[in-house]
Amino acid sequence: MNTYVAVNVDALTHNVRQVLGALAPGSRLMAVVKANGYGHDLVLAARTFTGAGASWLGVSTVAEGVSLREAGLAVPVLVLVPPLGADELESLVQHRLIATIVAVSQLHDLAQASRAQGRRVECHVYVDSGLGRLGSNDSLPDILDAVRAFPALSITGIYTHVGPPGSGEMLPQLEALRQGGAVKGFAALTREAARHYTGQRPLVHLAASRLFLQQPESHLDMVRLGTLLYGQYPDDCRERSLQLREDTFALTSRIISVHTLPPGARVGYGGEFVCHRETRVATVPVGTAHGLELVPWSVASRPRTALKAWLARHESRRGRTRYAPRAALAGRSVPLVGRVSMDQCCLDVTDVPEAAVGDAVVLPVRRLVVPSAIPRVPVSDRSEG
Repeated sequence: MNTYVAVNVDALTHNVRQVLGALAPGSRLMAVVKANGYGHDLVLAARTFTGAGASWLGVSTVAEGVSLREAGLAVPVLVLVPPLGADELESLVQHRLIATIVAVSQLHDLAQASRAQGRRVECHVYVDSGLGRLGSNDSLPDILDAVRAFPALSITGIYTHVGPPGSGEMLPQLEALRQGGAVKGFAALTREAARHYTGQRPLVHLAASRLFLQQPESHLDMVRLGTLLYGQYPDDCRERSLQLREDTFALTSRIISVHTLPPGARVGYGGEFVCHRETRVATVPVGTAHGLELVPWSVASRPRTALKAWLARHESRRGRTRYAPRAALAGRSVPLVGRVSMDQCCLDVTDVPEAAVGDAVVLPVRRLVVPSAIPRVPVSDRSEG
């Protein structure tokens, strides 16, 4: 296997334990494993997190939830996106997944799927508290009142999501009174509504990674964490109190050729890199098809990112690599040179004279753009050493 993603399960386990150490007493941890476990592999991440102490899992789609059940994971799984269509509803009920409800109109179809299989279905109601991304024109009381007509459905949770600064405000009039007032106000109002309409006390949860760190009072009955568990802090988060490990993910491949080019020689399509000295170039069979050099528009359009990309291209014509992305080879940092193609990239290994065909290389990528077809291989600190 020449190209694969090494997933360090010891690093993932360490991050879970860091989070659990900061979790408020009585609160639960939902490990979010959507998007193929943030690129780490859905089932591998889920097994690692639950083995380390997470008691719930969160996914985006019914298909992801089904994959977890088929892998033998029996913990509660919340599907964060409302199910759509008869097939999804049937699978959700069959595999005992927990549905997200945002509108009264969803209740009839979900109850019908529940009755067809003779199974009760657990639901969590999502309430838009200012993010404006997911919701409906139905209020929480509307949904709680309507669900009483469907005894096959059970509201066992109510939640919201608070985005980064600028994403909207949650109960600003309460937040103005004291730190954490909006959090406590949301919890009190939702619990009272549930008690009034259903006589139940559902789980109330709203904290994702940023709020988990910044407001311990936001932990409530459960927290939904993704980013932190994979060793990264949210971009906008200044509170960095956990000792996280970032070495959870490594796109690894091997050198397939090494050759020497003279000064003035060009590397790659368009000849964007011009050698300013005699240069040893190593080729690795990884390119844009593997996610290398793919950057989401939301990131690429940031002024700092755009400026760095321009500087990298400008300096490459002079054989300079100060702003070039860098790979890891034999414990040393080496620059990528020339334009990355679909299935190959080149490294300047002039300063690593021992570099040879077959040597392992770790390449810089954004985790979520690495295709799921590339094998994920679990490794530990011992196996890496």
